[in-house]
Amino acid sequence: MKMKQILKNVDIILRSGLVAILLLSFLMHIFVFLINWEAYFFGVKLNGAPAGMYLLLLGIIAGSLAFFLIKYRRYTLAVSALAVFYFGYRFVDSAVTIQTLTDNLYSPFLLALLFISLVFLIFHVITTRFCNGDDSPTMIESAMHSISIKIMTQETDADKIIIGVLLVLVLFIAMMFILPLVVTLLFWFLSLF
Repeated sequence: MKMKQILKNVDIILRSGLVAILLLSFLMHIFVFLINWEAYFFGVKLNGAPAGMYLLLLGIIAGSLAFFLIKYRRYTLAVSALAVFYFGYRFVDSAVTIQTLTDNLYSPFLLALLFISLVFLIFHVITTRFCNGDDSPTMIESAMHSISIKIMTQETDADKIIIGVLLVLVLFIAMMFILPLVVTLLFWFLSLF
């Protein structure tokens, strides 16, 4: 019983760390979006509107994942898997850009972020399997629950509708931003020949 409580507490601490790095990523991309619309997409430098859309999209994705981890804890497995994909994409994108522009191979910082998200995903799967059926809250969960009751309302059916609308909206915005970006990159690539 004591081991299950320890596993659940470590799981909560790792989830909080994942939320923190997702929020850091959100703030970083929004900061760059507000100040300077320049970004690299697999080694290709983007300027102006395509860079702004790309930075905003990265910020929205990171912020949405952090929000989902905070608000909807029962979907932690799916959201943490999406976070692994997000940081994996960021790592591969930066690795291609770094190899194109310098002699280095990859960014150790983004590798660490990918590693943290992957460790949380694996640990969460283990904790979920090991603590299956044990719904007793830990000390950290009790404290977080009492704080969340004071800050947020309880989840209702309206929240499920809102989350569905938000997911559709995020996908719609992503398509609106990605489609012009892909078309712009395609025309830029074709102009090279």
